[in-house]
Amino acid sequence: MWALLAGVPWLVLMGACAAQPVQFRVGYSMNQDRRAPLTVAFTAQAPAEYRVAWDFGDGSGGSGASVTHTYYHAGTYTLRAQLFDGRGQLRSSASGAVTVLSGGPEHAEVVVLLGRGEVRLSAAGSVVYRPSTPSFTLNGRPVGTGPVQITAGEYRASVHLPGESGALEDSVNFRIAPLAGSVPFETEVLRLTNQARARGWNCATQREGGPALPPLTSDPQLEIAALAQSAGMALGGYFDHKSAVDGSTPAQRVEATGARVRASGENIAAGQETPEEVVQGWLHSPGHCHNIMGDFQRIGISYVNRPDSAYGRYWTQVFATPAE
Repeated sequence: MWALLAGVPWLVLMGACAAQPVQFRVGYSMNQDRRAPLTVAFTAQAPAEYRVAWDFGDGSGGSGASVTHTYYHAGTYTLRAQLFDGRGQLRSSASGAVTVLSGGPEHAEVVVLLGRGEVRLSAAGSVVYRPSTPSFTLNGRPVGTGPVQITAGEYRASVHLPGESGALEDSVNFRIAPLAGSVPFETEVLRLTNQARARGWNCATQREGGPALPPLTSDPQLEIAALAQSAGMALGGYFDHKSAVDGSTPAQRVEATGARVRASGENIAAGQETPEEVVQGWLHSPGHCHNIMGDFQRIGISYVNRPDSAYGRYWTQVFATPAE
């Protein structure tokens, strides 16, 4: 079981800048470690006919009800949001502090999302203190982020990033081999998971009858992250949330798909022969159960069968709540 939660605090949310001030709320979500480079999603709840202007506190700004900004250096920044009416008159304002911690020395990381006959590459987890676009190579050949179609064999993936302190690089070696799967198995895992939520499975008492929860919805990006984990374990000969292929964490794999989430979690299992067996195992394990019965909205599921591997069968659930 693995889970990451990102906070969604609310700032000071009302000002009296005009004779008839308009109340509006400003919220933001970010990675809970708050380390630079830190991308923050800001949202203002205000009437549609009003315009929101942002001062991010680092010399840059933006406009719109929802904006995203990246802080590249550690520090405490004073965020200001101003609300203007259709005539350009200031109607209200909000402000608050955003604290960004140091991410440590600059470095590059390459995340390899393994698939069936394809691979996706990402620089998720890299620390670069300036706007930077990564470039990738696969066995020395320039490629994009993918999906890149590949055949069975040995590969070396590399990333190059121009950092504030100079060129940054990272490389990992991996292999691709045929991987069997079962869409009916994955569909059944989803059905059984949502059945447990609907029947109010209680993780403490390990029985039904608690509060019912809404069903989880399949998400294509989370399915990519789930497949990368199941495939990595089957091909890499390990059983762990941290990938032995590239060292990525569950959060990095979710980020590498391009998904923007406020919270995420991951369940893994190996050796179980049926969806019933694996879901029952997760429900009777407190940590895994709390993911299944958690406050998530989306899910990705992957089942991989590789008979000549250590466990033969590998199962992954990736949960997430989208960023607001």
